[in-house]
Amino acid sequence: MLSSILIAAPLAAQGRDHGPSLAAAHGADGPPASLPANAKAVKVPILMYHYVDATAPRVGPHAGDLTVRTRDFLAQMDFLAKHGYHAVTLEQVYAAMVGGGSLPTKPVALTFDDGGLDDYTVAYPILRSHDFVATFFVISGSVGGPTAMTWDQLREMQAAGMAIESHTAHHGDLVASSAAALSAELNESRKTIEAELGRAPLVVSYPFGRYDDRVIDAARDAGYLIAVTTHQGRVLTPDSVYCWPRVHVAAMESLKGFEAGLGVPVTL
Repeated sequence: MLSSILIAAPLAAQGRDHGPSLAAAHGADGPPASLPANAKAVKVPILMYHYVDATAPRVGPHAGDLTVRTRDFLAQMDFLAKHGYHAVTLEQVYAAMVGGGSLPTKPVALTFDDGGLDDYTVAYPILRSHDFVATFFVISGSVGGPTAMTWDQLREMQAAGMAIESHTAHHGDLVASSAAALSAELNESRKTIEAELGRAPLVVSYPFGRYDDRVIDAARDAGYLIAVTTHQGRVLTPDSVYCWPRVHVAAMESLKGFEAGLGVPVTL
């Protein structure tokens, strides 16, 4: 059980009103120094994407399995909009969990791992056209690389309401890392993102979904409020705030499969 959470800087103001923020939930002084006793579980599907494009990027042997085709992603966003879903950031989910207000009806969190260039060139315009916010987990040491987004692009996205969070500094295996390397992966990423974007990330996505108790302790010590995994699930609880599950959106996911991931009853 996770009894307390060290709180970092309050959530920066975003360009659009998509629900409660941590700062709004707790006033000018920001959020409390520990998870309130009345924190409650919430049911919000956190959709997990990596790449969105017509073809897979040349970033490794598994890119094809991790690339949702543009037409499929557009159909998925159309489905969410048509059926009344409201996109929220993970910090907004956390704020609602700790009593900072209620989430909109049919909330869904859209997350993207790795910080690939297609996040900006393909996914971001589609999100904007649907008035959706999303959370982008970037590998801070790779930003500006040949297949990654730049800091200027990330600044633009953040100004438009997107949440830019951490996928560590170099995407190393945190479980296999030494204590010094583990600390560096988590802290360097947080400091770099804060220096470049003006706000420290409050959420970390574990590379490869790998974590253990030592990794959780290091994430907490580094100042993160939330961590997400690759475990499947839609129920987010206060005592699992450092290992929230997500719903993987497969490369060739049918719309029926996508609906099922949201928790929508599907008749096959």
